[in-house]
Amino acid sequence: MNVDNNKKVEQLLQAQLMTQIFKSSFGDSDSFGLILESLTKAFSDGDGNMDFSKLALGQTDLSKLGYGAGERLNSIYKDLKSDIKSSNLTIDEAVRKASQKYGVDSNLIMAVIKQESDFNPNSVSEAGAEGLMQLMPGTASELGVSNPYNIEENVEGGTKYLKSLLNMYANNKQLALAAYNAGPGTLQNRGVSDVSGISRLPYETRDYVNKVMKYYSGK
Repeated sequence: MNVDNNKKVEQLLQAQLMTQIFKSSFGDSDSFGLILESLTKAFSDGDGNMDFSKLALGQTDLSKLGYGAGERLNSIYKDLKSDIKSSNLTIDEAVRKASQKYGVDSNLIMAVIKQESDFNPNSVSEAGAEGLMQLMPGTASELGVSNPYNIEENVEGGTKYLKSLLNMYANNKQLALAAYNAGPGTLQNRGVSDVSGISRLPYETRDYVNKVMKYYSGK
């Protein structure tokens, strides 16, 4: 992952963190507009762009925002920051480590995480898939993942599985992603052996592949 992509990922995570803070702290209250205006000014750089690094690096004193928001925001931020680092590695570090270990493009891993869990380590789907890369319990067990909510374990297991699918489909990312979503058996049963065959898969899988590839390409 190059420097620019690392920065984009970091900014995305920080923006999502801020969104969680807003929702947790104010919801739809009347003070939300005032707080948002103050936050926008507090985290803007010299060119008027939002600079969330000030929050991540602790460079902004939230207690100065007024409207009684400071203490609540600082407290919520600390809790969320603790939740988002449920192992010894942050998401970015875990992805970098798994990418190097299995030879999978870190941008692709990040794109899968974005689509699967929107970077929420505690995400659980209706079907029971768990964690950042949404591993089903049986799959997690086969991959040696004992705690699917642990960032490092989940990314390690999910990347290992993704690598096996890339190997299975001659490094074709779209087919590997389709299999990650629907399972290799579904592709086999529907006779999908090349990209053109993806059109025969369920809409959910086609939509999944399209979205992950868009995140991957940065479009």
